[in-house]
Amino acid sequence: MKGFNMLIASIALFFALNLSAQQSVLPALVPNQMAKQRVENELNNLKQAHIVNPSKAIESKLDLYMKALEFLNEATIIPPTTDYAVTSAFLNHEVDFNQANDSEAFYRFYNKQWKQEFIDLVNLVKS
Repeated sequence: MKGFNMLIASIALFFALNLSAQQSVLPALVPNQMAKQRVENELNNLKQAHIVNPSKAIESKLDLYMKALEFLNEATIIPPTTDYAVTSAFLNHEVDFNQANDSEAFYRFYNKQWKQEFIDLVNLVKS
């Protein structure tokens, strides 16, 4: 599973870099460290909300935010950008949680067919 996630992340990075040369799909986002703090804080809130009122919607949002934090925390020489982490989280979440194939996930991302939970994540880490 880790290898598959790395493949998805690599493809996402390729497309993110390719797309950034043309036009970014995402708005300007905060740097990695600030994004980590914001996502961690929101994860704590979501975990509490899930304890009080467990639901599929909160579970899905938790999964997405945990994926974003995982990519933000990747142990690399140069920390991953917030754009990379958010893009990778979206693609992996679509495949893992929403049973989309890779092509569907890319199509949804680049055509901004985003669920509210992803819009909330983008707004959370927006500059």
